[in-house]
Amino acid sequence: MAAKNLLDVIQHTSRSKNKDIDIDSDELEAQKVQKALEADRYSSDTRDRKWLAIWTAVIVSIWLLVVLLILVLNAKWQLGLHDAILVALLGTTTLNVLGLSFIVLRGHFNGYNK
Repeated sequence: MAAKNLLDVIQHTSRSKNKDIDIDSDELEAQKVQKALEADRYSSDTRDRKWLAIWTAVIVSIWLLVVLLILVLNAKWQLGLHDAILVALLGTTTLNVLGLSFIVLRGHFNGYNK
C-alpha cells in the first residue's frame, strides 16, 4: 500500500524504528561519548600527520645527501658514471622530493581545499 503523503511516510518510519530521527534528541551522555571519540580521532590524525611530516623530511634529506655524495664522488674520483645515469639519478631525486613533499602537504592541508 502506497503512502498518501510525506507525513504518512515520516510517521511510519519513526514508528517502525521507535526512535526519533532528530539529532538533537539524543541523550547527553551519548553526545559526550561521540564528541570524545571524535576528539580522539582528530588527535590521532594529528599525531600521525606530524610523524609522517618528520619521516618524510628525514628520508628526503638522507636521499639528497646520498645523491650529493654520489655526484661529488663521481666528479672527484671518477667513478665512471655516464651522463645518462646521472640525469636519471637527478630526475628521480627531483620527483621524489616533490612527490613526497606534495603528499605530506596535501595531508596537512586537505581540509582547506573544501
